[in-house]
Amino acid sequence: MAEPGSNAPRGQADFALEVFGETMIIRRDPAGGLNASVIEEIVPPDVAAPLHRHSREDEISYVIEGAFRIWRGDDVFDIGPGGIALLSRHQVHSFKNIGTVPGRLLTLILPAGFERFFEVVAERRLGDKNLDEIATVAADQFGLEIMGLPPG
Repeated sequence: MAEPGSNAPRGQADFALEVFGETMIIRRDPAGGLNASVIEEIVPPDVAAPLHRHSREDEISYVIEGAFRIWRGDDVFDIGPGGIALLSRHQVHSFKNIGTVPGRLLTLILPAGFERFFEVVAERRLGDKNLDEIATVAADQFGLEIMGLPPG
């Protein structure tokens, strides 16, 4: 994992992962000084993140293209291009592409390091049939509690 204050080894290039039914492009700071994870997500229609809660990170999601439903605590709202959602640590949240075409999110996770979770899931080829293992990895290594399937 990257050292605090850096989301990648100096000079490492961006790379893409296929996880949770979507494409995640991990954007890197070639100088290595950014203490945030920057992830571009290409999300097919009807794909959603499981309901989850971070203990270490805050997330900010910006919609580049498409329409997304956001669950944040007791709030549920829809956002489109240019829309932004703050998903604070300790707050249960999720999202779903509610459009008919793939949507694109730019997600900023503060501080850096959580992008490694997606790398581990991809390396181990974990998917929908491995939710218990994903939940264990999430909790034990990343302080992430997966609460269950995304809301309907």
